[in-house]
Amino acid sequence: MKRLVLALGLLFALGAFLPANADIIYKNDYERLVTIGNRILTTNNINKKITFSFTSLGNYGIMPILMDTSRSHDYDLHNNRNVSIYNGDYAKTVSDDEVAALLAPEIAQGVHSYTGILNGQLFFTKNGLNFIAKRNELRFDKQAVDYLVSAGYNPMALISVFDKTLPDWRGTFWGRHNKAEKRIREVKKYISANYPEYL
Repeated sequence: MKRLVLALGLLFALGAFLPANADIIYKNDYERLVTIGNRILTTNNINKKITFSFTSLGNYGIMPILMDTSRSHDYDLHNNRNVSIYNGDYAKTVSDDEVAALLAPEIAQGVHSYTGILNGQLFFTKNGLNFIAKRNELRFDKQAVDYLVSAGYNPMALISVFDKTLPDWRGTFWGRHNKAEKRIREVKKYISANYPEYL
C-alpha cells in the first residue's frame, strides 16, 4: 500500500512539473524567435511592423488547389503581418542560422504585403493567383538571402531548411508553390552570383 501511495505521489509530482517545464521551454523558444526576427528587421532597416509567433498548423495542405493551408497562412500574414512558424519546422532546426532562414522568406512576404494597390489592400494582386504566388515565392527567397547576410546569418541555412521542411510536391501546375528542388536551385544560384564566399 505504501508503495502504491508513493508511486501515485511521484506521478502527481511529475505531472505537476512537466507543464511548467514545457512552458519555460516554449517561452525560451518564443523569445529566441522574436530576438532573431527582430535582428533581421533591424539590420535590414525594415520599419514595417511584423510580429512573430508559433503555430501548430503546417503551411502546406495535402491538396494543391483549394485545400492548401498556405492560402490561409498567406492571408493571415498579409492582413495581420504576423509571421507564424510551424512548430514541426522549428523542431527540425539545429542553429540560429536555420531559425533565421525559416523567418526570412516570411519576413520578405510580410514586407511585400505593405506595397501595391491601396497600400497592399488588394490581396488578389499579391498572391491570389497561383502563377503570381509562385513567382513571388522565388522573389521572397532571394530577398531572404539578402536579409540573412545583412543580419550576419549564413544564407546556406536557407537551403538546409528547405531540404528539411519543404514537401516534395509531385506536380505544381495547379499549386501555389514551386517544387522544393527549384527553390533550392534558385537560392544556390543567387548565393553563387552574389555571395560566393558562403559556398
